[in-house]
Amino acid sequence: MSPILDVFCTWNRDVISISGEDSLFLLIEWRSGPPSKRQSKSMPKLLYRDVELLLKPEEGVSIKSVHGARAKESDTGWILELGNALKGRTKTVLLELAVSPQSAGKNSVCSAYWSALKTKQDQRVLLRREQIYLQISTHLGLMNKTPDPRVQKFAKLSETTGIMKQALRAFERGRSAEGEEIIKRHTDELLILAVRSGDLEYYREAQILIRLGEYYKLTHEKSRSEESGTEEGASGSFYSDFNEDLFEKQAK
Repeated sequence: MSPILDVFCTWNRDVISISGEDSLFLLIEWRSGPPSKRQSKSMPKLLYRDVELLLKPEEGVSIKSVHGARAKESDTGWILELGNALKGRTKTVLLELAVSPQSAGKNSVCSAYWSALKTKQDQRVLLRREQIYLQISTHLGLMNKTPDPRVQKFAKLSETTGIMKQALRAFERGRSAEGEEIIKRHTDELLILAVRSGDLEYYREAQILIRLGEYYKLTHEKSRSEESGTEEGASGSFYSDFNEDLFEKQAK
């Protein structure tokens, strides 16, 4: 019997109003097999290859963005490429959704279909299918509950990629002060959250962004100072040095 696929879904808010929600976050954590009790130096066993998650939103529900996985929209729904499934290794993906006005009750948000390739075959098999639900209510007291801190953290950290791309464009266009200010605003927010929550992951993220900002600035200044570089050539040189993987991180 193949190991089952365990999936855990957490909303940033368990209950929303019947009037809908423009920005709602869903954290999906998944793994194949029980979590490892101790870390091993050896590579975990490969259980499935090229895991895919097909999401079919219900009427009135739309997926705005996906963080932590490659995603594309098709005629059948959203297809998320999640990579390989390693025994006991937990992976995460964060969705941002918009929900239009709904009737009160426990409503289905989308259908989810998990599939993968077997390790020694090219046959795609269905691992799991399920409905993802959300509670809709008119009770104001339920909606005022504090958002889930873990999901909120993933949502905040997911902003990093977009922020750094904005800064990169500013540096590339010669607006160094603007690029630095974009990074500074975001790092300040992360540092404030680190102090308020006591979560050092916010602090570590801020330090990474500070170093990336310094890298952007130095690289830009270098490209601008090259006498033989045209505007187009300098742009190409800058992008050749830039490694997007430095800030394209999967939520863990």
